[in-house]
Amino acid sequence: MKTSHILSIVILFVFAITTASMLVAFHQPAVAAQDSSAALLKTQITTPTPVALENISEVGSTDGILVMGVVITIIVIVPMLFRKKK
Repeated sequence: MKTSHILSIVILFVFAITTASMLVAFHQPAVAAQDSSAALLKTQITTPTPVALENISEVGSTDGILVMGVVITIIVIVPMLFRKKK
């Protein structure tokens, strides 16, 4: 009985947060819609392209991700192996 009560509160909370997020994301104030020409000019200002420096990273390289995955796996598994059984 208590589990279903807690579950219903959690579902209601998630629904409320989702609804609030949708309302905030899709709400466009009238002031922004009326002054669209000024906002459009602000977004179209061009900036000079930065000078390309030497590219250190290699495209498609996932060596760092692989190493971190191995390190995290070791950090998780080693304590489980050395845990004392009571």
